[in-house]
Amino acid sequence: MKIIDIDTWKRKKAYLWFSSFSNPTYGVSARIDVTPVVQHVKRTGEHFYETMLYLTVKGLNRVPDLRRRISEGKVVEYDCPEPSVTVALEDGLFDVCRVGWDEDFASFSRRTRELIGAVQRGCADKAFGDADKNVYYFTCLPWLDYERMSDPIPDDVENASIPRICWGKYTLKDGRYTLNLNINVSHALVDGKPLCDAFAYIQQNIDDCERLLK
Repeated sequence: MKIIDIDTWKRKKAYLWFSSFSNPTYGVSARIDVTPVVQHVKRTGEHFYETMLYLTVKGLNRVPDLRRRISEGKVVEYDCPEPSVTVALEDGLFDVCRVGWDEDFASFSRRTRELIGAVQRGCADKAFGDADKNVYYFTCLPWLDYERMSDPIPDDVENASIPRICWGKYTLKDGRYTLNLNINVSHALVDGKPLCDAFAYIQQNIDDCERLLK
């Protein structure tokens, strides 16, 4: 983790400008090809959700801009933010669960399933929010192939600096599986090019999933 010196930062002007907004965020939705992931999980029996989560976080963390947060009035660049995920409950409501990060996919997938299961059984003390901002907020809409979506954003520039990621239902067309991926970020920290880089890295990870998931 490192603290960005705002006075010498090349984005100082943009940072100060967008930080003055009550809602400095913007979101981009893009359709991505998840055919390699679908084929992999069908062959191996692994879960699509944990697999997609792993590949997405790995792609996001390649972009320094996506690892930056506003915390206690400072711009902090974390080394490796981890996912905090929405967990569906049997009563139709939901909770959240911070699942941590592990470069080893098997370990990451196993712990993610265990923690989500514990939350669903009411065996884990997982409150809304996080003690620090070293996270990404994840959710998904596996019932709907949407075109675009928007996130509820609190009137808090620091909380708004945490990226929010959602994907929809994957569908088959012309022999390829695709889904819509939405990433919402704070313009105080992330401009359009770094966000597009994140989408590109996520797609690269998906295309290379056989190697990355070993």
